[in-house]
Amino acid sequence: MVFTLEDLCNTKIVLGIVTIGALYAAYNVYKFISPLIEERKKGLEILKRVAGPRPHWLLGHLDKLEPTQDVILKVTQECATYPKMGQLWFGPIVSYLMLYHPHVVKPLLKLTEPKDNMAYRFIRPWIGDGLLVSSGKKWHRNRHLLTRAFHFDILKQYAKVFNSCIETMLKKWSAIKDGTPVEMFEHVSLMTLDNMLQCAISCKTNCQNVGSDHTYISAVYTLTTIAMKRVFNPLCHNDFIFSLTPNGRKFKKACDYIHEYDEQVINERKSSLKALLKGRNNKNENCLELDEVQLITSLYQKNGKSLDFLDILLLTRDKDGKGLSDREIRDEVDTFLFEGHDTTASGISWAFYCLATYPKYQEKCREEVRKILEDKDHIEWDDLSKMTYLTMFIKEVLRLYPPVFAIARRTENPVTFPRGFAEDQFHVGDKPVDVKHCSYTVQSPYNISVPIVVLHRNETVWNDPQVFDPSRFSVENSASRSPYAYLPFSAGPRNCIGQNFAMGEMKIAIAKVLRSYRLYTDKECPAPVMMPMIVLKSTNGIYIKMAKL
Repeated sequence: MVFTLEDLCNTKIVLGIVTIGALYAAYNVYKFISPLIEERKKGLEILKRVAGPRPHWLLGHLDKLEPTQDVILKVTQECATYPKMGQLWFGPIVSYLMLYHPHVVKPLLKLTEPKDNMAYRFIRPWIGDGLLVSSGKKWHRNRHLLTRAFHFDILKQYAKVFNSCIETMLKKWSAIKDGTPVEMFEHVSLMTLDNMLQCAISCKTNCQNVGSDHTYISAVYTLTTIAMKRVFNPLCHNDFIFSLTPNGRKFKKACDYIHEYDEQVINERKSSLKALLKGRNNKNENCLELDEVQLITSLYQKNGKSLDFLDILLLTRDKDGKGLSDREIRDEVDTFLFEGHDTTASGISWAFYCLATYPKYQEKCREEVRKILEDKDHIEWDDLSKMTYLTMFIKEVLRLYPPVFAIARRTENPVTFPRGFAEDQFHVGDKPVDVKHCSYTVQSPYNISVPIVVLHRNETVWNDPQVFDPSRFSVENSASRSPYAYLPFSAGPRNCIGQNFAMGEMKIAIAKVLRSYRLYTDKECPAPVMMPMIVLKSTNGIYIKMAKL
């Protein structure tokens, strides 16, 4: 066969195209693999300095890791051997430095580092770039703007909503025969959702009577359940692969429903605010002037109406007079509903279980509530600060059963730990140690997590940590405790902005139930088994019995 010069030229062109294509493909593969290699190298470097169970080269700790109570208790037991930190590997690439002692938790939580890219990334399609997951200048600005929404004067008005929603739940309970085992989380979750929808967007849905068939409840359950499943399934960490799965399609459908619901409410509220200002010449349609904000507030007060969370989002502005965009408002509404619904339901449900399990403490709480309220049916916000023993009881519940059982950060800057490495891993006292031997800087970016439920049960931090004892939180016993030993609402600049809202709701709910019912358990009520989902729940429900007083 004879090749002409033209054939040779064509062959060179083809070979050139193939070579360029191969080089381009190799470059893209390198771009994809290079960060993974660096991530693994960083994790292996830290592994040399952290004591604890060694990971499998491929599976990491996934073969031993499941979101179960047994795993939580096993890790807690390991604190006796490794009291400050460990490392957790999700397969061969992704690893987390786990911190569960105040000495090592403090350097992390003093920073404003953003949330990690794994667990929180999976709920971003739902809550967007709200305060929980945003970072940098946006987080600083919006944190400042939203602080007003949780001012004491705003929280006081929510007491009326809390009382009303809890009375709806009690009315439902009045139809339940005394001594019937009742699963708490279902009832309480509907009640806290009712609270949140009214406090956030003044929306009355009758969801407590409709029950778990309510579309919003169903959507929230779908989103939280599927997001947690993704964490423990590395194959679904890729967004494209996840989108092709049945769970991916369910997740998207639930997101779309909630976003459409929110946007409709937001648009209706904007229209009603504009109607209040009809005839005024607003220079900026997207931002109300200061005198207009004051006018709306006064008009609300004249009509016996209070500003809700959405009103504040629509009215708030920074020092430059700039308000939040429609997308930012939707993200913050979704974040508020997400953070304040399931988390508070978890805390209240576990509190009812502890009241039923420890009748001595239940009676102490009841006596205090009766003494403070006397014959009042409505609990005022000012009554809550007087409930000192009930506050101690709730704090102990949140120690053993923290609704947010773990938090995580993805560092943007190196984090220096002056304690916790080398021999200081096994030094748990507060005496000074030789920094030269225990100081270490974790280079960024890296995943660092605080498993709060483990920290709260660490026997090197707490005496008899498995024993339920509200007196731990008396003024005297709390005085010498590190503020980083107890973190139900995190700590530092990224602590939970709504913690006073949550504590107020919990106190009013528990106080009203204590005045109406005696709670107890027996053999018909199975002991709940902790299940760390997005929030701490129970695999078999939280069953207790009630007797009317």
